[in-house]
Amino acid sequence: MAYAGPVGPTDFDIDELFFAPKNAERLYHSYPLLADHLQHWHLTQTQAGLLYENGRLRGVVAPGETLMLWKEAAKCTLEIVDLNDSLALDTALLIQLQRAGANHAARLIRSERTVAIKPVAEFNVAKDHVGLLYVDGVYHCKLEAGLHGYWQFAHNVELKSFDTRQQQLEISGQEILSKDRVSLRLNLSAAIRIEDPELAARQVDRVEEFVYKTLQLALREAVGTKTLDDLLLDKLYINETVHELVQNTLSAVGVNLLSVGVKDIILPGEMKAILNQVVEAQKAAEANVIKRREETAATRSLHNTAKVMENNPTLMRLKELEALEKMAEKIDSLTVYGGLEGLMNGVVKIT
Repeated sequence: MAYAGPVGPTDFDIDELFFAPKNAERLYHSYPLLADHLQHWHLTQTQAGLLYENGRLRGVVAPGETLMLWKEAAKCTLEIVDLNDSLALDTALLIQLQRAGANHAARLIRSERTVAIKPVAEFNVAKDHVGLLYVDGVYHCKLEAGLHGYWQFAHNVELKSFDTRQQQLEISGQEILSKDRVSLRLNLSAAIRIEDPELAARQVDRVEEFVYKTLQLALREAVGTKTLDDLLLDKLYINETVHELVQNTLSAVGVNLLSVGVKDIILPGEMKAILNQVVEAQKAAEANVIKRREETAATRSLHNTAKVMENNPTLMRLKELEALEKMAEKIDSLTVYGGLEGLMNGVVKIT
């Protein structure tokens, strides 16, 4: 197409979709013939555009842009989005932008004065997670699991995601001195659940790091106030004390402490050898006490038996026969003179 300008005729290719010479706005308003062949839109700073070419999404037009398209090049429509109404995109539009590949800074329809940015901030909140959306640093809303998109022209949009399932934290290799200055290494395990993500986001920056350090300090306090013997004697003391120390602190930031427990207590090599010697000596002493107790009981039983037989000749005779039976088991052959009475009088003599 050609038009007669102030300095002569100028040619334009109407097969090119965009009309974008440096003086495009002046030419559009100065020459009605040119204006008859162009579609013209002007967006404010609070508007974005969705450009459709022959029914298919061509791209996103940046806020504040002036758009001129040759009518002969294609059938185009522009859907204007008011950014003041809502920054959120519905899922169907977000998927449409993804399929068209239009959500990229390189595909943004803009002039040289407009900064190239990704038009839409995309967030995918995982299953069993909760997302907290912040716009320009201010809390905006809570997002459930799924795909979400928000216009980010002239806005800083960010998401904080929280796992609402039970989480297991391992506090490993903590070197702590007991009250009697014995160096211990402890491994602690804790189960937590984020009950109030909004409260957690307001109170702390990193929830897991905060819980980890809180448990560390509580573990040191619990161990440092007891001797090694006390800790080994009461296995549940550390668990109960740590739980009591941190429960209120974690509840204040929206975290529920479900359980906490010591997995291992590791002693230095020298202390382990000393404790083994102590345990060995204790067990030997216990064994000696048990042996003496049994010997005393056996002597007392023998004494009681002797007193009973002293006043009972029949019982005495039975014990004689029992002794004779045991002796006979070890004799291969026996010659008897004088009958059974001779045997009894000769073998067993009672004064």
